[in-house]
Amino acid sequence: EGPKGGVGALPFCVSFSGTQQATAQSVVAGSSRGGMGLVLLVRRARRCLAVGVALVAATAVGEGNPGERRSLKIRGVNLGGWLVLEKWIKPSLFAEWDPFDPSSPKDEWTYCEELGRDECERRLVEHWDSWVTESTMEKLADAGITHVRVPVGWWIMGDIEDDEPYVSGQWPYLARMAGWARERGITVWLDLHAAPGSQNGFDNSGRLGNATWDRSMRNVNRTLDAVRAIVEKVDADGFKDAVTGFGLLNEPDQHINYWRMLSFYNEAYAIIRDVLGESVSVYIGDMFNPQSFNWFWHDGNPIRATNVFLDSHIYACFVDDLKAMTPRQHITQVCRYERAHINQCCWDGWPPHPTELGRFVGEWTAAYDQTPSPELERDHPVSRPLTTERFDFLKQYVLAQMATYEATPDDSLPYLHPRGSAALDFHGWFFWNFHMEADAYREWDYLRGVDEGWIPRLARGLSISEQFGGLTCADLEAQAADCTDGVVSPYPPLPDWVGIPCRAEPVVVPPATSSRPLRVALALLVLLALALLALLLKTRLDYRRACCKHHRPDCCRGVRRFFFPRAYDPILASGPATYTNVEFKPVVPPRLVERDAPVTAIA
Repeated sequence: EGPKGGVGALPFCVSFSGTQQATAQSVVAGSSRGGMGLVLLVRRARRCLAVGVALVAATAVGEGNPGERRSLKIRGVNLGGWLVLEKWIKPSLFAEWDPFDPSSPKDEWTYCEELGRDECERRLVEHWDSWVTESTMEKLADAGITHVRVPVGWWIMGDIEDDEPYVSGQWPYLARMAGWARERGITVWLDLHAAPGSQNGFDNSGRLGNATWDRSMRNVNRTLDAVRAIVEKVDADGFKDAVTGFGLLNEPDQHINYWRMLSFYNEAYAIIRDVLGESVSVYIGDMFNPQSFNWFWHDGNPIRATNVFLDSHIYACFVDDLKAMTPRQHITQVCRYERAHINQCCWDGWPPHPTELGRFVGEWTAAYDQTPSPELERDHPVSRPLTTERFDFLKQYVLAQMATYEATPDDSLPYLHPRGSAALDFHGWFFWNFHMEADAYREWDYLRGVDEGWIPRLARGLSISEQFGGLTCADLEAQAADCTDGVVSPYPPLPDWVGIPCRAEPVVVPPATSSRPLRVALALLVLLALALLALLLKTRLDYRRACCKHHRPDCCRGVRRFFFPRAYDPILASGPATYTNVEFKPVVPPRLVERDAPVTAIA
């Protein structure tokens, strides 16, 4: 399989028999570790068999339908909070400081600045060694994960100036993890999460504050140097088969200079192709506006880019309007509107055709109504009870996002407007995050979701629909509750939010056939109304004829007198019977009088 999926599966299977001989021998010898060794052996054999079957099936499809070979989608998690600190992911590292003190450390810069480099390095080495372990990779493989996305800072290779408090030393732990991943058929995609000057001002860029990366070409050049140093190290250490993806810069702010951003992308792409070749996938951030990349890296661009992707990040819990939604509205938001959002790029020409930029979602989560914050950790130190209603919705929400973010064009067409719109092939997703320390962030913890059952274990090579009996987004919409009781409780509280209560008793909808008598009755009422209207018109016409018959033009003139003759004619007001008692004097038109008639005759 290419870099878009299943990477490293075959090397693991090929090396399986050799690497596991010692374990098998220990089982036969009855050593104390034999039981665990047998369990590990069986698990790895089962996973190897599943991967092999998926790859054989994919190859068979490709042989039978040239040009339509089915690829394995990206199904990944982020190893966040590991090589670039994020306080909310592992708050115990910052426990000695008051989280509500403005001067307390909030990111890796202030953390090391407060501790000093020696103490910071001591603590971070312990953290790097323990946050991601071999057991972590084993659990991810058993859950069906195919990829991990690893945030790194530009200082990982030692480019740290005197006034920068960062420490390096992360690489040996990254290399160790890549080895574990390769053994288990998991692909590693690196992501440059932090750049000098900060590309977004977020804590995950290394320093919370202003985004000043684009204000200095020195920042840009240091970032390019970091890209080259990292990929050269990957090549030198022999990890090209395991590290098959590279993200050039995470979440650049939408206010970053657009043209400088694109120039950086071009130069960084050229560096990666020069060192690692065409097999490594290169992906870029969408600057929170995917439409602005519709023209980028296509046929008209000076750089002929291949194996490239545009990365979007989708979260509901940071937007108040989305946090207030019912479970069904959340599913609809994902299946329809987030799908359309992803599909905005990348197109060219008319009728539109896809450009070289593929699409995937690099970050998403199961959190939907609570925004991460120190206040949330203080007010909800223990996560909300996993009620039946919340469990059902979390599972629906996760499946809807998985199915949407790895959808084929045929999957997406029914949800796009207008009907018949062109649809892209979405290449997959990375969940944020693989693990969370604070109990308040249960819905961000992939491995916990797998253990608790609201995140499914995935079968490689099968779509969500195939694995779950033809399940579609429409099915999940129909299953989701259209009320908020027991599921939605926004945090921070929304001032004008009022939940939608669930009915105590279900509403019984009568069978479709029971509405037929009602339709018949309505039709009869319509016919009766039409008959009455016809009778009224006939009566008015009779009045008009009677009036005009006796040459009363003032009665016959105008629409209002046609419909309401009695209001304008005293004779008609007394009823039709009075016509027999009234003597009308006909008026002789002047044009009929003879010219030589006597004057008295005219009078």
